[in-house]
Formats: sequence, structure tokens, C-alpha cells
Amino acid sequence: MITGTPRAFVHLARYRRPLGAVCAALALGGAVLIIRPPPAPTVEVLVAARDLTAESPLTAADLTARALPSRAVPDGALRPDSAPVGSGLAGPMRRGEVLTTARVADPPASGYGADLVAAPVRVADPGAVALLHPGSRVDILSAAPAPAADLGAAAPAAATVAANRPVIAVPDEQGAISGEAGALILVAVSDDEARALAGRAAAERLSITIRG
Repeated sequence: MITGTPRAFVHLARYRRPLGAVCAALALGGAVLIIRPPPAPTVEVLVAARDLTAESPLTAADLTARALPSRAVPDGALRPDSAPVGSGLAGPMRRGEVLTTARVADPPASGYGADLVAAPVRVADPGAVALLHPGSRVDILSAAPAPAADLGAAAPAAATVAANRPVIAVPDEQGAISGEAGALILVAVSDDEARALAGRAAAERLSITIRG
């Protein structure tokens, strides 16, 4: 009943060495898989596609996506789904450098409205400026000085140049060398208001009323 068994053993003996080599290879491969750590997780970030300067706004051709190990991604790295196109750079970048929030130079008024720009305004009364802080809202008024020959005449009414505008910053001018009187503030205004303020600042007295 087991007459075929010796023949089977003969066949197995013939392939003993090849089978042993296969088993050893499988065992070695399994050991390598166990010892080798799994691939490190990666994150896709935006990098400079070429050397960039800070002279022009970013375009889609300036950036490309690259997968980096998570541990190598710097804080503030921008992802491919962000929208930095059209923004400026705070400084030059080398090809392959990761684009971070610190590299993107947002316009100072960007958080106050898409149609607003940042305008420096020198207010005649430093005491009024001392009451302000970033986020204060002001009306900016302009009045022409009374003619020297007619000092007894009633002062002309001030005109409102910009109404209910947010203060972006109140620069600390302590120790600054400046021949100008008054105090400086940075406000978010429209393009038309910025032009009007620049024109009136040369010959008129600018003041503020504080809304909040």
C-alpha cells in the first residue's frame, strides 16, 4: 500500500537543495521586512520651482509641489491647496526651498478688505494719537489753516477725508529723527482716500475723531 513512498522520497531528495535555498531566501526576506522600519509619512508642500526674487508677485509657474518627510517640514509650510499666487515675497528664495508663511509678505491692509491699502497719516495732535491702538477706528479730517492776515476770522470747517477707518499700526517714533510735527498712524483706506490724504497732507492740517 505504500510502495510509491520510496520513489516520492527519491524525488524530494533530488530537489532538497533548491527547496532549501528557496526556504532560506523566504526566511531572509521575512526577517528584512520585520527589521526594516515602515516608510516615513510624507507631506506635500510648496517649494520654489526656480530661483525667485522679491521684485514680482508669485505666479503658478514659480511654485511646485513636493512630498517631504513629515519631520523635515518646517513650521508654517504652505500646502499645494493654499493660494499664495499674487502675493509678494519677503525676500529671495532658492530653487527647491520650502515656501512658508514667513516668506510671504502680505500687504499690511490685506486683513481689512480686498480694496483697501495702508496709508501713513501724520496727525497734528500727538495726544490724540496716544489714545489709539491697532484696531481703533477713526475719522480723518482735514482743515486748511486760516490766512495769517485774517486771524480773527472764524476757522474753516474741517472736511472728512476718510470715515470709520481701522488703524493698522501706531508706530513708535520715540528717538526718531524727524522734522515733522504731530504723530504718525497707519490706516486702511481706499485708493481714492489715500490719494486725497496725500494731497491734503502737504498744505492742510489733519486731525482725527475716534469712533472706537
